[in-house]
Parts: sequence; C-alpha cells; structure tokens
Amino acid sequence: MNLRTKKTLSVLLQGAVVLALCTLYSVFRNGWHGFGPGFYVFAALNLAVTGYAWWWYGDSPKAVDARAKAELKRAARPQAG
Repeated sequence: MNLRTKKTLSVLLQGAVVLALCTLYSVFRNGWHGFGPGFYVFAALNLAVTGYAWWWYGDSPKAVDARAKAELKRAARPQAG
C-alpha cells in the first residue's frame, strides 16, 4: 500500500472513530438524537479533511510544491534540545 493510501485511510479512520464516539455519547445522553445536524456537519468536515489528505499526498505539481515548502520551513526551524 502506498503512502497516499495509508495516510488517507488513517485520516478517514481517525475521523470515523471520533464521529462514532461522539455519536455514542450523544445517543446515551439524549436518546436517539445523536444523528442531528452536528453529526452531518462533522461527517462532511471529516470527508473534506480526508479529501485534503488525499490531495496533499498526491502527485499534482501544486501538492508536490506545497510539501516541498513545508519541508523547507521545517528544516529552517531551530532544533529543540
């Protein structure tokens, strides 16, 4: 499995776990109102972040340039310790 797929699936899984835990909390606290507007907003936000991760680890020239700039910034920072 390549890096792009691994990172995208990990972002999707993390969002799904958080969404499930928040929904379970809401269901146990308020009954079956866990699937309200907040659920759909968070699900859409999770899909948007997953799409961004898919783009970030992709091969498009913009994504490669953005990763290179981030690496330069990271390398320019003084090392702690």
